[in-house]
Amino acid sequence: MKTSIDPNRIPGPGILAIGLFTAFTTHDHTVLALSICTASSGLLLAVDDLHEQDLRRDRKVIAHLAKQPDGARPYQICLALNLSKGTVAKSLTRLLDDGIVVRVYEGKPVPLVSYRLAD
Repeated sequence: MKTSIDPNRIPGPGILAIGLFTAFTTHDHTVLALSICTASSGLLLAVDDLHEQDLRRDRKVIAHLAKQPDGARPYQICLALNLSKGTVAKSLTRLLDDGIVVRVYEGKPVPLVSYRLAD
């Protein structure tokens, strides 16, 4: 799996680090209060980035399933999208909970269950 640093995801952790560094190194109450606000903003941005990343992965899974009208098994989705088993499992769970995807059993044992887009 390819790992690279996405420059769009640096601001949240960077702002958090600056806020925390300033909070721990200052002796001024006003600067401390502003540092805590800065760190909180950075944390919220980082959490939002993670949520957005999950949404992008879910969108990729939906697009893949749209090309597979008979459904696809999780390992097939992993291979096609170059994602880990855990990532695909989390995406499928979210999509199942939202009613976007359905399981296709057709008498198959659980490891052979397929997923397809809901009607």
